[in-house]
Amino acid sequence: MNIEGRNPVLESLRANPENVMEIFIRDRVKKDDKMYEIVKLAKKHKIKMRFVRVDFLDRVSDTGKHQGVIAVRSALPVLSFKKIVEESEDNMMLIYIRESFNEYNIGSIIRTAECTGASAVILSPKTKITPQVIRASMGASENVSIVHEGLFTAIKECKDAGVKVVGIEVSGDKFYHQADLTGRVMFIIGGEDRSLSDEIVNKCDEVVKIPLEGQINSLNMSVATGVVMYDKLRQDGMEM
Repeated sequence: MNIEGRNPVLESLRANPENVMEIFIRDRVKKDDKMYEIVKLAKKHKIKMRFVRVDFLDRVSDTGKHQGVIAVRSALPVLSFKKIVEESEDNMMLIYIRESFNEYNIGSIIRTAECTGASAVILSPKTKITPQVIRASMGASENVSIVHEGLFTAIKECKDAGVKVVGIEVSGDKFYHQADLTGRVMFIIGGEDRSLSDEIVNKCDEVVKIPLEGQINSLNMSVATGVVMYDKLRQDGMEM
């Protein structure tokens, strides 16, 4: 798997250098502090570096935004959702992304999950982690657990373990700040153009919405997720 761009490559080297197999760097690249640290960490961990022409990077790039550096990483580990739930802390936060096909949104949610200290981001088995997702996460994918699990299996595991299941939906029963989001919670967010089905809604302990004052009837899914995740932190006692 390719990791492209200075921030994602640097974060991968900082967090999990043992998973980086090789780094391609543009020859005559303009070096900034990030590039200097990339080279320094690669040398420290004895990771092979190859200095190549920009047309080579352009050919192998999956995102078209390599910024002069591409790292080759081993596959992300396969993690157990059940184990994550069983080993969770008192204020655990999980985010389940329901069938999103927008790689930027997936990456943005992973980035927000890392910033809020979430235990894991859960994806449906159909959703893939691509170089574009990793780049959009700005390297956060190296620091937050990413799990593939069927939605109804995940809901059952949560219910069995006493984890609250909260849907985020424009037609929710109450505003997010009116709901009790303390303790262990798994949020479920729908795809870009799909609401949560009645079957999913009926299995949620609560379904929350975000107040909207404009003419557009919904927020971008990554923005909506971030709003609710940060309110959970507030309710858990984080100073803001």
